[in-house]
Amino acid sequence: MKTQRYFWLFLLSIPLMGCLGSYWGAQYATSPFPAKHPPAKKFFNHTVEDVTVITKDSVQIAAWYLPNSKEKSVILMNGYRGNRVPLVNRAKLYYDKGFSVLMPDLRGTGESDPVSITFGWKERFDLQACTRFLQNRGHERIAVHGLSLGAATIAYSLQEEPDYWFAVLESCYNNIDQTFQNRLDMFFIPSFSSTLVRYFTEQRIGALSTDLSPEEHLKAMKCPVLFLAGDKEKRVKKKETESIFNYCGAKDKQLHFFKGARHQDFLAFDREQFILQWATFVENCDFSDK
Repeated sequence: MKTQRYFWLFLLSIPLMGCLGSYWGAQYATSPFPAKHPPAKKFFNHTVEDVTVITKDSVQIAAWYLPNSKEKSVILMNGYRGNRVPLVNRAKLYYDKGFSVLMPDLRGTGESDPVSITFGWKERFDLQACTRFLQNRGHERIAVHGLSLGAATIAYSLQEEPDYWFAVLESCYNNIDQTFQNRLDMFFIPSFSSTLVRYFTEQRIGALSTDLSPEEHLKAMKCPVLFLAGDKEKRVKKKETESIFNYCGAKDKQLHFFKGARHQDFLAFDREQFILQWATFVENCDFSDK
């Protein structure tokens, strides 16, 4: 009898453990990832301002601002659990082409307020505040460049109908459901687990998973766009990148896959190819009308 009782208790505990595991997974996925940075002068020989911008939902976003030309500027945005420091090399590329550069730590990362990470959904408010900062500094042509979550942020920001000059999207996921599924597959976790993780994540973010679809939002994209991705990525698979590219509404759009690259820093992976693709795209935009 005792053996039978323990058996039934074990069976009943499985759903409970599943719920607790899913809840913990959602908590972990959206938890902030703060980091302290060395002084900006360690990375740049140019003037750099430490600035703070305030979002519409009262989150403080820490950023580095490299003033340069008033005619052109760019906002660089980090990926999931990243921060501005790994974007320094990209900032130098833009600065050397005459761009003023704004490098924020998106919410929940780096030295910004340690609030929940929302996979780009509320990070769009960070981007909106950064755009406003540059406009107040007299910049008219503002470009955006985001990695992974930062790329999704650009897609979600199109709800506010911003007038971007051009956009560069690296490793942008197509929708949150597929993103969860890809990560479950990587760790051989059963697919049914994604349902509860998705539910608890929705509660944490304050948005439905059906809203968390960059490819749907990119239908509204009007400015020139460069998509960069690795052809061996497991977090954002090649067919998903091709799908998001096809969904994109921009008339001028380009897609480049780095051969053999996974979900990683493409500039570090193949500097020559990255600069070739990036510089060609940016220079074409530089000589085009806004």
